[in-house]
Amino acid sequence: MERRGITELRYFLLPGFCGGLSTFSAVTYEAVAPDEAGFSYLLINVVASLIVAYLSLKVARKVVKARI
Repeated sequence: MERRGITELRYFLLPGFCGGLSTFSAVTYEAVAPDEAGFSYLLINVVASLIVAYLSLKVARKVVKARI
């Protein structure tokens, strides 16, 4: 990335990638825990994440104006 002149992009992508890995491992641990709800926890987590992502995109499209 540094050779192409996009060093700032590295600072954006690396924490997101590492954060995604840690979130995935935490959700997986909770989903396979024998004393927890397991599958229902995983289903609720995925559905809630999709709802939040959808609502966030709606808000961002209203707040952030695109340059044309």
